[in-house]
Amino acid sequence: MPRIRNPVGIAAGKLILAIQEAGDEPDAVAARKVLDRAHRLLQASQSGSVSSLLDGRSVDEYLDRAWVAGHPSIALSLEAFVDALKAYERA
Repeated sequence: MPRIRNPVGIAAGKLILAIQEAGDEPDAVAARKVLDRAHRLLQASQSGSVSSLLDGRSVDEYLDRAWVAGHPSIALSLEAFVDALKAYERA
């Protein structure tokens, strides 16, 4: 039986894909850190603990604001994740 993900988890998966596609860069260590953190967001979305993981930070702060700013190709996926998270928190 396939795993059923909530909208936040789906958006986190799309964010991970966007980060992977943005990956060809000289600073592989920073990219790996951001990808690892995105995976933690996905895991937290499955248990409903994203807000706890973020601990008052924005998602781009949690990932790495400088890295996110340098990769505008992930902006739509990041925005979709934030929107899904906000909708989930209101529900």
